[in-house]
Amino acid sequence: MSIILIITLAYTLAILFLSRGLYRIDQQQPSSASLPTNNNDNNNDNNDDLTFSIIIAARNEEHNIAACLKSVFSQDLSTDRYEVIVINDRSEDMTPYILHDHLHLYRNLRIITVTAPPSGISPKKHAVMQGIAAAANAVIVFTDADCRVSPTWLSAISKYFNADAALVQGITSYSYVTGMNKMFYGLQSADFLSHGVISAAAIGADLPINSNANNMAFRKKVFEEVGGYAGDTNVTLGDDDHLLQRVWAAGKKIRYMSDPAGAVETAPAETLRALFEQRRRWGSVTVHYGARQVALLSAVFAFYVTIALVAVVSLFNTSYLALFGSLLLVKFAGELVLMVPGTRMFGKKKLRKYLPIASLIQLPMVLAAVLSGVFGKFEWKGRVTARTTR
Repeated sequence: MSIILIITLAYTLAILFLSRGLYRIDQQQPSSASLPTNNNDNNNDNNDDLTFSIIIAARNEEHNIAACLKSVFSQDLSTDRYEVIVINDRSEDMTPYILHDHLHLYRNLRIITVTAPPSGISPKKHAVMQGIAAAANAVIVFTDADCRVSPTWLSAISKYFNADAALVQGITSYSYVTGMNKMFYGLQSADFLSHGVISAAAIGADLPINSNANNMAFRKKVFEEVGGYAGDTNVTLGDDDHLLQRVWAAGKKIRYMSDPAGAVETAPAETLRALFEQRRRWGSVTVHYGARQVALLSAVFAFYVTIALVAVVSLFNTSYLALFGSLLLVKFAGELVLMVPGTRMFGKKKLRKYLPIASLIQLPMVLAAVLSGVFGKFEWKGRVTARTTR
């Protein structure tokens, strides 16, 4: 029983640590991000003249790319301040033709076509690296081809790039798909939001863990200073997480964009199988995190494993049912500590009603996704792959 108590205490401390970080992010009002740049800073950047290179890697996105580009090119900033670079990553559908048709619509659209990546380099990282190398502007901004951004997206991002900011991470949420079961949508949305809340909390606690390339911006020169993706180019996914942690390890300033004007929307998984494959992909990258990040996540994962083991024991010895129930309550209470302020911060209070059921489903989902993602293979963009590329 003592080991269970120790693991539970470690989980509780991890939640309190993240809660403190989320509180710090919550105190950073958008207006504070609009303060003028320090004129003595060597960057010599002013929020009103920052320039952006938006990079979108697209593979077989014929159903999404046109709507994505329409939203990206609807920014309230002058088109002189941003360019859009789309990397056609070995698409086998109509994506290349759709992109070509859009060249005459947007003068600041550039298209790069890539073929098979060099041996030992993740295809996604290879594609993104081509876009970064071609970028002409000071700030690189990532989003995905299946996303939609608001007209105030770049304006909101620019507010957070004060003199010392090297990277800005924003929230991504799910948009409702017509005809989708509302319970399935709600549970997915609550779980997906929890990843954004954890990201914000960890950044606020000065121990960045996870990121999302759907809504990320960073200075190109910082990317070069930290060595880009060097050292983990063979890791299939997680380029956003690894870059976030690399920038942090170099002592650079990271900010979380809590302003709803900078939020991005993407579509949820349409089936339970697709949802599980997505979570497996996410779980596969956690073993490549930094030691301190792994330690924090391990405290949570060990607590989840403990709950599962006690649940199994309870099937044979009902005296453990009370302990099982108590552990579930601790788990749920810890989640509420983060998700109640998180749903408020990001304007998602309607998702609170899904939290109890989502908490129960998340436990077996996380255990299965992480273990199968780390030790097995997963499907991504129509291909079965492992967590590293040889």
